[in-house]
Amino acid sequence: MFSRFSLKNLLALLTMILFIGVPAQAQTTVDASRGGVTISSGNNSLTLGARAQFRWTVDDREQFDADTTGSGLGMEDGAASSFDIPRLRITLSGGYESWLKYSFQFEMSRTSGDGGSRIKDAIIEIRPANPHYRIVMGQFKAPFGLQQFTSSGRQQFVDRAITDGKFTPGRDMGVMLSGTAASQKLGYAIGIFNGAGESRLQNNQNHLVTGRVFVNPLGAYSLSEGSGDVNGSVLHLGFGALTGTQIRGRTAAGVFQNPDNQTAYDVEFAFKAPWIFSTAEYFWMTDEQQNPVAGPDIESQGYHAQIGFMVVPRIVELGVRYAQVDGDRDVDDSTLSEIRGVLGYYWHGHNAKIQADVGKLLYDSAFATLSSRARSGLPRLGTRLVSGQSLSDTQFRLQFQVAF
Repeated sequence: MFSRFSLKNLLALLTMILFIGVPAQAQTTVDASRGGVTISSGNNSLTLGARAQFRWTVDDREQFDADTTGSGLGMEDGAASSFDIPRLRITLSGGYESWLKYSFQFEMSRTSGDGGSRIKDAIIEIRPANPHYRIVMGQFKAPFGLQQFTSSGRQQFVDRAITDGKFTPGRDMGVMLSGTAASQKLGYAIGIFNGAGESRLQNNQNHLVTGRVFVNPLGAYSLSEGSGDVNGSVLHLGFGALTGTQIRGRTAAGVFQNPDNQTAYDVEFAFKAPWIFSTAEYFWMTDEQQNPVAGPDIESQGYHAQIGFMVVPRIVELGVRYAQVDGDRDVDDSTLSEIRGVLGYYWHGHNAKIQADVGKLLYDSAFATLSSRARSGLPRLGTRLVSGQSLSDTQFRLQFQVAF
């Protein structure tokens, strides 16, 4: 468990590393003007930052019954209200000389992974003499999926679309080469990872390989949803691919040799101007089924599209999203759809904002007939997994975020 004591010692250790080899005459500065607190001396720096999200959710799930005993057993629950702190993260980042960067991010809220690891990111970044490419190693986001690559703290809605858990690998442990050219108008990234998922050790004999290429013809695109950070127009177009072991450690339990292969592609789009932001992605995925039981490949696809307008420049934003996932194209009437609207109020960009979104999840009548593999990464129906029945869940979410 990552205790307060260990965090204090880690900060002290990094501060000590920062000043190793720094000439005695080098001036030390402390700067809190750009978010976080940065200590720098010569080429060395250390930044301490934090981010917290406080969320209220009201769920009304059609025909849902969470009771296992008592007077509510066998009765539809109706709307349920809950409070949550989905993310509470501390970040330590900086550089040691001009060619070595680091970033460590720790989750203080709920955790996942082997032993309940609190590590989200553990990144060592090497930038050779040519600053346009870098080598990254450790645990970080695999380069696939624009919305996944964009921080959860810089989303236009309270959270990502339903396509995210189904198609994108998220964080994993591995190594990556990435770079940009033409004033960041062109870029690429390719990496090899365990495929076991965040904070989990390798669980089979195969690896996950992912990559993406992109073009920003109007200038550099910042990984941030909404239009509050631009003065002109910015266009982003990209393509991603992955292959190898199943993402997020979904390989069948007990299979180590010759795990089933998984291949996926996506195309990504985003456009920003001072008053409008829009983004869309389309995914295709093929899941092999040979081990431990042979069967036909599962072909799935999905997409999300959203658009938002700044009704008060840089302060108030209205947006709408539609997303759909077809977990198995060979099963008719089995899609999951999402439609939401959002109102965002930004005091200090994404660093201090409040978001309220409301929407529906729509399950087609044959969704319950999908195999567990086809439903991987999608919201769970639980006891409502009954075929021949369409379902509609309504959800309201209110979230306040503060970051520095």
